Amino acid sequence: MSLIRKNIHMNKMKGKIVSQITLDDDVNVADRLPDIGNKITETGNIVVDGIKVSQNKILTKGKLKFVMMYKAMNPSVEIHKLEGSMPFDEVINMDGIEEGDTISVDLVIDDLSVSVINSRKISVKAVITVIALAENICDEEFAVDIDDDNIEYIKDSIELTQIAIRKRDLLRIREEINLGTGKLNINEIIWCTSSLFGQQVKVMEDKIGVSGEIDIFVLYTADDGPLQWVDANMPFNGIIEVPGCSEDMIPNIELKLANADIEARPDYDGEQRMLQLDGIVNIDIKLYEEQQFDIVKDAYSHKKDVILKKKSTDYENLLMKNVSKCKVVDKLKTRNMDGTHILQICSCIGNVKIDDISVAEDGLLIEGVIETDILYICSDDMNPLCCLRDTIPFSQKIEVNNINNNSIYNIKPATEQIQANMTGTDEIEVKAVILLDCIVFDKMTKDVIIDLEEKDYDMEMISELPGIVGYVVKNDDTLWSIAKKFYTTVDSLRQINDLKTDELKSGQMLVIVKKI
Repeated sequence: MSLIRKNIHMNKMKGKIVSQITLDDDVNVADRLPDIGNKITETGNIVVDGIKVSQNKILTKGKLKFVMMYKAMNPSVEIHKLEGSMPFDEVINMDGIEEGDTISVDLVIDDLSVSVINSRKISVKAVITVIALAENICDEEFAVDIDDDNIEYIKDSIELTQIAIRKRDLLRIREEINLGTGKLNINEIIWCTSSLFGQQVKVMEDKIGVSGEIDIFVLYTADDGPLQWVDANMPFNGIIEVPGCSEDMIPNIELKLANADIEARPDYDGEQRMLQLDGIVNIDIKLYEEQQFDIVKDAYSHKKDVILKKKSTDYENLLMKNVSKCKVVDKLKTRNMDGTHILQICSCIGNVKIDDISVAEDGLLIEGVIETDILYICSDDMNPLCCLRDTIPFSQKIEVNNINNNSIYNIKPATEQIQANMTGTDEIEVKAVILLDCIVFDKMTKDVIIDLEEKDYDMEMISELPGIVGYVVKNDDTLWSIAKKFYTTVDSLRQINDLKTDELKSGQMLVIVKKI
């Protein structure tokens, strides 16, 4: 006698930790840079140098790179940038993890503040939120058959979603654009930002196609003339080799712009009229398969006493995979106290942050904000460049049938598009479309058979049982439960009682012949 088993790959979360890193440092202005007159804006990005996993610990090393744009303290309108970095080395304690576990560490700048101490020194303060997730892919065995003609067994249908492929990869991007007609040659890049938009993935046989756009904004000084800026979209696409994947798999793939360096390059005439982007897009790949099969639910034998060994097994079943769109519109005031007005908007960047996710009736309620950063030209000739920072709240309900408090969900927010338009001399209207890529699993638990043991029947007890029994069907009785109780078979019950269907009615009379 042997069980025939089926292995299912399950992705189980071992732990999740959220912690914060606080950075605080004073930075001197480099000798080559002029004195600070007033700060215009600042930005930062996190560079992860390494993540190491040991017993119950995760070591994260990296640095926060920051840039402050400022107007120099002199009569001319000179715009400069001050760059620097602050290293961090954080140990995260997480019980139960070990080398070999799949670890995801997401670092997000929650707050970055750069203030001017004096004309030659600034204070940089930052709060970084670290979200560490430990997962382990393990095999769960399900008994699907019994290789023994003397054992009666009944099966139960099960539906589950197994992880088929778990992989991380990256796509290197190098794109170039020429300055448009009317733009002056580049002398020095003062400020640049980059954002990932319109990302799409397509699962194919043994590979995945990825595409999207990187929106860049570059502010630069020209050899002669006023400040210049370029706002452009750089499309990209690429193929990631993923052996074993197929079109019918369910993708849960995240693309993140990890690094983007923008440099000025000479064109064919030797003039600085080209911008080159070197970027890295990190790709986190999870591919799932939906499985439906029958497992052995119960068993007995009229030859031997069969003892079932069971265990409680957790598994997941896909409830929903969808991308929801949320439109956001709001009007922001510039709050200029000196009476200056908006003349022209240069750029608008939006970063989506989710503050809360709650399970509502037949869905998920998402609440968050878009952090906007708008650079514009104002009417102050001595301080023409200004920045407006504000947050725009949003909420969105994602319909998910049969969701409950035990369901497992993951939501990846992104900005599909954002634009800012002047609606007055001191008012800007922001329109944005937010993408909420959502996957939801139902968490299930079932007692499954992991082994069978046979032993001889107590023949003295068996001999005392009558050979033929007249039985009145009770509520909740089935042919299976009756056959097992009276040491016979379902086929014997059908044949002796001339049953045309397996449905029984309370009070129905059956004749039972013992088979042992």
